[in-house]
Amino acid sequence: MKKFLTVLVLSLALCVLGEVVEITFWHSMTNPVERESIAGIVAEFNKTHPGIKVNIVIVPGSETEITKLMTAVAGGTGPDVYYLDRFTVAQRAAYGVLEPLQDYLVQLGYDIGKLKEQFFNFATEECLWNNKMWALPWDTDNRALYYNKKLFKEAGLDPNKPPVTLKELEEYAEKLTKKAAGRYTQVGFIPWAFQGWHYTWGWAFGGTFYNAQSQKLVFADDPRIVKAFEWLGEWAKKYNIKELEAFVSSFGMSFSGASIGGAEPINPFLAGKLAMVVDGNWLLAQIMQLAPKDFEFGIASIPAPEYGEKNSTWAGGWSLVIPKGAKHPKEAAEFIHYMATKGQIKFAADTQHLPTLKEAVPGLLSVSPSEQKIFADLLPTAHVRPPLPVGALLWDELTNAMQAVIYGEKTAAEALKNAQEKVQKELDKWLTK
Repeated sequence: MKKFLTVLVLSLALCVLGEVVEITFWHSMTNPVERESIAGIVAEFNKTHPGIKVNIVIVPGSETEITKLMTAVAGGTGPDVYYLDRFTVAQRAAYGVLEPLQDYLVQLGYDIGKLKEQFFNFATEECLWNNKMWALPWDTDNRALYYNKKLFKEAGLDPNKPPVTLKELEEYAEKLTKKAAGRYTQVGFIPWAFQGWHYTWGWAFGGTFYNAQSQKLVFADDPRIVKAFEWLGEWAKKYNIKELEAFVSSFGMSFSGASIGGAEPINPFLAGKLAMVVDGNWLLAQIMQLAPKDFEFGIASIPAPEYGEKNSTWAGGWSLVIPKGAKHPKEAAEFIHYMATKGQIKFAADTQHLPTLKEAVPGLLSVSPSEQKIFADLLPTAHVRPPLPVGALLWDELTNAMQAVIYGEKTAAEALKNAQEKVQKELDKWLTK
């Protein structure tokens, strides 16, 4: 009640004075399903909060890019609310580029203890730094193998028997790949495409990235992760990385699924040209809304080598933060609370992203319970990226290492060693503080 009166008085006062506080919200969700859902949530917030108007700006970027944000904030053109990959919250807070969201939520009358209870624990823990909340969690997710049953049938493969082992994956990919006039017209599988990240394959191969007890990064010394990177390099050489790049770019996107060239991208898996792909549960909503009506697909665990981890997956997700120097942090905090609670309920149902808000789960499962159950069953054993004050740097250097290997610029051992030494050096600086 106290919180409600605070917001009501604030809104009434602004209306009486004829003033509306405009806040800017940056996010990077470019696919139409996610983009339209967020637009609908913002429209409803603006309608129910007459003293605040939220303006959306879509700013495509990577999971860890921060330079564009801070340059804009310094120049007075930055956002009040930013969509941030949750595993980087600790690093951004430690580096002083975020406002303490918890302080503004308390000013608005929210009980932080009760607020935390509304979300799953792992999600709120990723939003903490020095025992204070710097973000509210948005969605969560995990990853699995999607495959096109129609293409399986055409290739003489059993549509109800997806690949389980790495050997089977390699055999299936060969049968599902087609070329004409020296160009790929259909590709069986691209290991690093979409959610086929370094973490994806490192864990599937049974490897370890970080030892919490010793506080040391260990991926360059783990033979299984080295082997995973070598396997990626061998695949890139066999299928010619440049030709695969040309194939994916013809759909207006990069390997990660990001739009290129300004055109509306077309997912090659949904177009029936990429037979198998590792992706997240959010792809279900895109299949429901964008795929042809006769689109037949299956979902299975990510294939692994015999010595690897069965049913391997990892969970991630986004959060909502206020960047340092935001013009209207208190109003931004009110919007973030709305987005993370009422907004997340709608977003989960619209997009099929797994929610971090407990109240949003029933709505999600009411839309496609059978498909989502596969992902829900994987959550208990899902890995999460180490929430370190160098988490974003670690992601970037692992990405650079993977790129160097698949493009034949470095050996797996060399690329991983370079990455580990660079990130450990930065981590050690924080451990001595």
